[in-house]
Amino acid sequence: MLRQRVITGLVLAVVVFSAVLLLPSFWFGLAVFAVCLGGAWEWGRLCGLHALGRRGLYVAGIAVLTALGIWLAFGAGLLWPVVIGVLWWGLVLVVLAGYDPQARTGNQAHWRRYGLVGAGVLTLVPACIALIWLHQMQPALVLYLIMLTATADSAAYFAGRRFGRHKLAPRISPGKTREGLLGAMVAIVPFALLGAGYFQIPLALWFFFICLCLITALVSVAGDLFESVLKREAGAKDSGTLLPGHGGILDRIDSLTAAAPVFLMGLLWGAVMAR
Repeated sequence: MLRQRVITGLVLAVVVFSAVLLLPSFWFGLAVFAVCLGGAWEWGRLCGLHALGRRGLYVAGIAVLTALGIWLAFGAGLLWPVVIGVLWWGLVLVVLAGYDPQARTGNQAHWRRYGLVGAGVLTLVPACIALIWLHQMQPALVLYLIMLTATADSAAYFAGRRFGRHKLAPRISPGKTREGLLGAMVAIVPFALLGAGYFQIPLALWFFFICLCLITALVSVAGDLFESVLKREAGAKDSGTLLPGHGGILDRIDSLTAAAPVFLMGLLWGAVMAR
C-alpha cells in the first residue's frame, strides 16, 4: 500500500507541475474544469445519488454553473462567484463547530442530505474559478498554493504524531489534534516568507501576506474536515478509487477547494498581486 501510494503521488506531482507550468491558461482551465466535474461525480455518489442518471444530472448542473461563473468572472469581470466561495467557507466553520454525527434520523437527516448536495456546488464551483484566475495572474501562484496546503498538512501530521494530546475535532476526525494545527501554523510562517521573497512582494505588504497564508492554511483544514463529514455521512472511507493508494479526486483536492477562493480574494483585496 505504501509503495502504491508513493508511486501514485509521484505521478500526480509530475502531472500537476507539468500542467501548471506548461499549459496555457485556456488549456489549464479546461483541465481544472475536468477535475471539478470528476469531483462532482464523487460528491454526488457520497450524497446518495447512486443512480447514474441522477448523478449525471448533478454533474451537468455543476458544469453549467461553473461555466456561468467563469463567464461572470472573466467575461464580465465580476468577483462575486469567488466571494460566494469565501463566505461559504466561513459558514462551513460554523457548521463544523456544531456538527453532531449522531443526529441522523427524521427530517434532520433528510435536510442534511439535501444540504450536502448543495454544498458540492458551493465547494467546487468557486474553487475551480479561483484556480483558473490564479493561473492567469501567475502560474507559480497555483503551485505555491498547492505547496502551502501540502506544507500545512504535512506539518500538522508530524507535529500531531509527536506532540498531539488534545483532539481538534473528535466528532469528525479523531486523528487531528490542536498541537498538529499549531505545528502547521508554525511551519507556514517561513514558507510565507519564502513566498513573499519569491513573488517580490513589497516589504510593506509582507505582514499581510504572511497573515493571508496563515488564514489560507487554516481554511484548508476546514476543507479537509468538511470532506471528512461528507464521507462520514456516506459511511465511506474514501471519496473514490481513481487514485490507487490515495482514494478519489476529492481526497486529493479537499484542502485546495477551501484554500483557493480565500487565497485569491486575499491577494486581490490586499492588492498584493495585480488583478
